[in-house]
Amino acid sequence: MPNISRRRFLITAAQAAAGLLVCPPLTGWAREPGKVPLTFFHTHTEECLRILHTPGRCSNSIQKKIKTFLRDFRTGDVHPIDPKLLDLLCKIQSVTGSRGTIEIISGYRSPQTNNRLRHNSSGVASKSLHMKGQAVDIRITDLPTWKLRNTAADLRAGGVGYYAKSDFVHLDTGRFRIW
Repeated sequence: MPNISRRRFLITAAQAAAGLLVCPPLTGWAREPGKVPLTFFHTHTEECLRILHTPGRCSNSIQKKIKTFLRDFRTGDVHPIDPKLLDLLCKIQSVTGSRGTIEIISGYRSPQTNNRLRHNSSGVASKSLHMKGQAVDIRITDLPTWKLRNTAADLRAGGVGYYAKSDFVHLDTGRFRIW
């Protein structure tokens, strides 16, 4: 078990409780065969989204909902989101048995937002896949971030960045790499 401070534990517990209040688990939600329920909570907009995603296929209605939900919250700009990101989230939840809420820290980023962030941090890539709708920064309420990172790395489905101090994982659909 990782060493975690009392303060970090209390913050994480409060975030998980808030996520469950805002976006309760979908255990009672009837599922259609082949469709996977995904529940999202955006940590900056405090919006919630529930979808039924069919891995390998992304309907126009799901694409419209997810691109609006994962919009650049700083500018309001929307951009198509790579359906492989949803497939990856389904696979992670399937492999781990997670049914937690997927907390979004960052989804799509407009070029101007990315440039602004790059000037404030050395950890923002100039050609970030966030600008192509191919990346998300997340945590999942019922899954420690180290386990989320390890699972994503084992799947080798794209880039995996682990930010332990900030308690989130970057996932993208680019080439496989870990940092």
